[in-house]
Amino acid sequence: MAMKKSFSLLFFLPFLLLAIIYFVIFPNEFRLQSSLAACGDSAPATAADAVAKAAPDIRVLLGVLTRADKYERRALVRLAYALQPAPARAVVHVRFVVCNLTAEEDAALVGLEIAAYGDIIVLDCTENMDNGKTYTYFSAVPRLFAGEPYDYVGKTDDDTYYRLGALADALRDKPRRDAYYGFLTPCHADPRTQYMSGMGYVVSWDVAAWVAATPELQNDLKGPEDKLFGRWLRWGGRGRNVFGAEPRMYDYLDGGMRHGPTCFRHLLQADTVAVHKLKDNLKWARTLNFFNATEGHKASPLFHVDH
Repeated sequence: MAMKKSFSLLFFLPFLLLAIIYFVIFPNEFRLQSSLAACGDSAPATAADAVAKAAPDIRVLLGVLTRADKYERRALVRLAYALQPAPARAVVHVRFVVCNLTAEEDAALVGLEIAAYGDIIVLDCTENMDNGKTYTYFSAVPRLFAGEPYDYVGKTDDDTYYRLGALADALRDKPRRDAYYGFLTPCHADPRTQYMSGMGYVVSWDVAAWVAATPELQNDLKGPEDKLFGRWLRWGGRGRNVFGAEPRMYDYLDGGMRHGPTCFRHLLQADTVAVHKLKDNLKWARTLNFFNATEGHKASPLFHVDH
């Protein structure tokens, strides 16, 4: 019996010694592991993180007026906006705007885009540029987004590139009523006859609601849409808070163009809000490179694969 007890003590003695050594030398080990488990892999919060997570104080809808069959351009523009940094403290939704899908291929293929991206507004109109599409868009927006209205509603073209954070910052301190923002044209003209260039302009939500509620505007739909829009606002006494964005909004210019700088066209600049006249992929590529649109994104492991 005594031999059995001695054997048991000898058997458990090494484990007892290990336990004593562990708790004496590493008394905080369990607390340390518990702390690590609670923290996980999260890094300390930074000031930038706090800003990024702050509640948005401005909401902007930017409608890109385009045609249903312009698939390549839409894919490029969608990608250009998707890779921009998210605007701080702002919601800026970019939506493509087309008229009724009358062609069989458009009905099918645009339908696939809608299912994949959910960023296309289909208006009840016949496709046009200067025969009422802008009116249909602005008059439809208050109804489409009545449950969650925006502070500002913008219209732009598919050859214009907005820097969304710059746009939000430019609008943030502007009035939320009776506002009319964009590039004033013609340059140096009488302000009473100027209007915002169709490259892109923004109005406060109440102005869009006024367009929707004013059927008389349907009698004035033919002609350059940007000029008509300015005329509507003067007639109705709306958009009285006018803000010209020049020189931060302008037409594209590079050394290969036949015409040089003008009051509305100049070289790319760092504090740009919007660039217009990006009529081909090369102009888009140069513009995106200028604003470092490809920097900061994870490189694909499939790029330059060795054979």
